[in-house]
Amino acid sequence: MEAVEWKQRVEKYKGIFTEPPKIVPTDKVVDSPVIGNGDLGVTISGKPEQQRIWISKNDFWKAQLMYSNGSPCLLGGIDVHIPDLANASYYSEQRLDEATIVSTFHGAAASVKMTSWISSLENVLIVELSSEKQAVSVTLDLWVQTGNGSETEQGQDGDTAWAVRKFTGEGIEWPTEGAIAMCSSSGSHSFELQPGTKQYIVASVVTNHDEYNYLQESISRAGLIDEKRIASLRSEHTDWWSGFWAKSAIEIGDELLEKFWYGSHYIMACCSRNKKFAPGLFGNWITTDNPEWAGDYHLNYNYQAPWWGVYSSNHIELSEPYDTPLLEYMVNGRRYAEEYLGCRGIYYDVGIGPKGLPTALCNTPYENGHMFLGQKSNSALSTVNMLMRFYYTYDLEYARFVYPFMIEVANFWEDYLTFEDGRYVIYRDAIHEVGTYTESHDNEDWDRGLEDMNPILSLALIRMLFKGLLDISGQLQLDGDRHEKWTHILEHISDYPTFEREGKTIFRLTEQGHEWWGDNTLAIQHIWPAGGIGLDSDPQLLQIAKDTITVLNRWTDYNGFPTIFTAAARVGYDPETILRELRRQCSEHSFPNLFIFFGGGGIECCSGVPSAINEMLLQSHEQVIKLFPVWPQEKAARFHNLRAVGAFLVSSELSEGKVTYIDLTSEKGRICSILNPWSNGEFSIIEKDGAGDQQREVEWQLSGNIISFNTEAGKSYRLLGH
Repeated sequence: MEAVEWKQRVEKYKGIFTEPPKIVPTDKVVDSPVIGNGDLGVTISGKPEQQRIWISKNDFWKAQLMYSNGSPCLLGGIDVHIPDLANASYYSEQRLDEATIVSTFHGAAASVKMTSWISSLENVLIVELSSEKQAVSVTLDLWVQTGNGSETEQGQDGDTAWAVRKFTGEGIEWPTEGAIAMCSSSGSHSFELQPGTKQYIVASVVTNHDEYNYLQESISRAGLIDEKRIASLRSEHTDWWSGFWAKSAIEIGDELLEKFWYGSHYIMACCSRNKKFAPGLFGNWITTDNPEWAGDYHLNYNYQAPWWGVYSSNHIELSEPYDTPLLEYMVNGRRYAEEYLGCRGIYYDVGIGPKGLPTALCNTPYENGHMFLGQKSNSALSTVNMLMRFYYTYDLEYARFVYPFMIEVANFWEDYLTFEDGRYVIYRDAIHEVGTYTESHDNEDWDRGLEDMNPILSLALIRMLFKGLLDISGQLQLDGDRHEKWTHILEHISDYPTFEREGKTIFRLTEQGHEWWGDNTLAIQHIWPAGGIGLDSDPQLLQIAKDTITVLNRWTDYNGFPTIFTAAARVGYDPETILRELRRQCSEHSFPNLFIFFGGGGIECCSGVPSAINEMLLQSHEQVIKLFPVWPQEKAARFHNLRAVGAFLVSSELSEGKVTYIDLTSEKGRICSILNPWSNGEFSIIEKDGAGDQQREVEWQLSGNIISFNTEAGKSYRLLGH
């Protein structure tokens, strides 16, 4: 795909709104148009005559203990009053290509266009107003959320209005203070919008996590923005988003699925770029002080899931915030492991917050006043993303950064596993919240009653963890003396439990305890995201996996959207079924802003479409690149710069049932292995010179159906069948 082509593809996809949003404010996912720069988030609701701009930010947290006191909170917003638009028609576009909301309101008395965007590089909101028919009166009201133990202030500095909200003082673990400074190009907050002219509203948002003198900084930044500066910011903004969309692209002959593929990446780019503060369950579009489940970082899949699509989509930069809260919580995790379980390593609650904030403390006699919910797997599940990033990039600097976390997880499992009868066994690790237990208000009885043994997800995570540590420690030349133990665990960990259901052998959730959970996709999470089974697995195991998906039949699931479709692709389930059911979910469980919503969370659903489609087009987790491995062969498709394990960027096309080419760029110079897509065995490999003038054939080896060849870091290659 040439640059013009991919830009044209994303330009066609928009969120379209023909009536005002219905569920803002909300404690879950908004249904309104959204924009963001990865830290600052804005959504807009209301009728044409009163547009309400909601402003939130990833670092605006109330850091108070005890569930559900600690959570991200609403900062404030701006109301735009235009009385002449009463009874006007409503139309709004959320434009993905340039991260802009463009709204047009047509009424008998007035027609107004309102264009809103957030600078991709600064926490500044720009709103442009223009009138088509006649002069209209505009009044702006700046406000901040009140209550919930917060302090608020408002004032005026020259032409700039400002408002502050603070969470400080007794009971607050660390202070959060934020300011919004607003001004307009008219110099007033009440003005006449003349036809044929434009007026700008500028809002600068700064918190104490950005700047010590955050209020003064917000006022200063707002005052410096004039039309020349707006033009400069707009140019930088456009360039950033153009560069973002250039990183990867797909064309699959299905505009609905393409729209949600691009839309999911858009949402993640809008909410996940602040390296110090990761987005919570609902991103940076918080419209209440009481988001569901505290809006925190839920570690039994919800927190990890949003990023599962960005690695293979070549948007590694969006995963930068992911590790921060996990590493910040290690002090707590070490203490919990030692005090509560007598183990080394780290033991994490189901929910955590930024800066080491425990969000899952509760006034119960169970589990020492924490919500571990019987699960020992939260920290291991958190290494899934770390290992995805490592294998897709082979970035040794990153590996060295997260290695201490992974070692602590290994320390925990080395101590917690029981070796008996020639195998490693897991006791008292719940597959679900809270597992099977004896009802009792005695802590000792509670612990003894957690009967789940060998939960299937933990068995897969242990395999994933220790294999990953062997690979990473080998690359870093660390802990060679521990390899024997890790290898022994891998060779002797218990098998995945199975049982008979509906006449088929399928996976059982635990070896002892829960055998099945009819309304949840826990039975396939060992496939995805844990990566325990793939197309090269034992055929009998693959059949069990496919039969499990058939019996499960949970394409629509409260929690399962980020897992079921990609798991099905991983094991070669019928691609027509995957695409049909994925399309149905996108149609029936989505908002116009391209959020896919289910009961269990918000931005977690952003991985569902990208990870599933990417795995259908390209698989590589078994160290061999497979082109269109789970795709209807009669259905044309092509993709640009999807990322493969081994730090390869791959582009290819399927046309009339044949792979026409494979373009590949090697970032780390590793050996490349590709499943030969040309049945006649005739092909060539050309090293492409950067200037396009010189090319040379590359030597390759063919072992069975696997093409292997050496690559050089930074070099590009083209494979063609003959």
